[in-house]
Amino acid sequence: MPRRAPRYSLSHEYHLLAFDELDSTNEEARRLARSGGSHGAVIWAKRQTAGRGRMEREWESREGNLFVSLLLQPGCDFATAGQLSFVAALAVRDTLLPLLPDTCTIQCKWPNDVLIDGRKVCGILLESFAPAPPNRWVIIGVGVNVDSFPLEAMFPATSLKDSGVDLISAKIVLARFMHHFSERYGAWVEKGFDGIARQWLKSAWMLKRKVRVLLPQEELAGTFTGLEAGGSLALAMADGRRLVVPAGDMVSLRAENKKAG
Repeated sequence: MPRRAPRYSLSHEYHLLAFDELDSTNEEARRLARSGGSHGAVIWAKRQTAGRGRMEREWESREGNLFVSLLLQPGCDFATAGQLSFVAALAVRDTLLPLLPDTCTIQCKWPNDVLIDGRKVCGILLESFAPAPPNRWVIIGVGVNVDSFPLEAMFPATSLKDSGVDLISAKIVLARFMHHFSERYGAWVEKGFDGIARQWLKSAWMLKRKVRVLLPQEELAGTFTGLEAGGSLALAMADGRRLVVPAGDMVSLRAENKKAG
């Protein structure tokens, strides 16, 4: 049986800008920042014509799924702002967990995905820029597969509908996500990254197991042992070395590198 979930409205700390169609919610957030936008803008589009994920990969953007970007000025340097992808991932986990059947498992995958039963249901794209220093902006793009998912992707995907969640809409998922994001973001601002990291690791995919990390010029294989400050991956190598990996794509040791999507 699905877990019972409360209803939420958009937090008063954020203001919603809704569109039928955009090229990309992240690009609209960037345009808004450059034209005098304010902290707390939530840009939501029913469709995207040029959605993208990490490393400029195309993000399939079918109507019925959730495409949203948050425009923030957290008042920190860009390295620290990278922690917000973990804040957002926990908020997505908080959002989806009550909706899912009890038989489903939801996990966070380093560095910025959320999985249901080992399949990707959400991707997060974090971008930072300073159009007029010292004004530092952070954009958190979140895509959740509500009604559908790509059949061909680098990592196996799923949707809420495919996972047994009926009678749910992108609008409802957005309202619940913003409620949980507001709580997680507030905790991060007040208490820092340690608590966020501990909570994230409780549901981390492949923790203490052997993984491959795909980098632009090489591949690493080792045991995923935890997070370093800022969210970098701690990797224990077979030769005894301990590496800190700031960014990359993590897959299980047995996974094959499929076509990106």
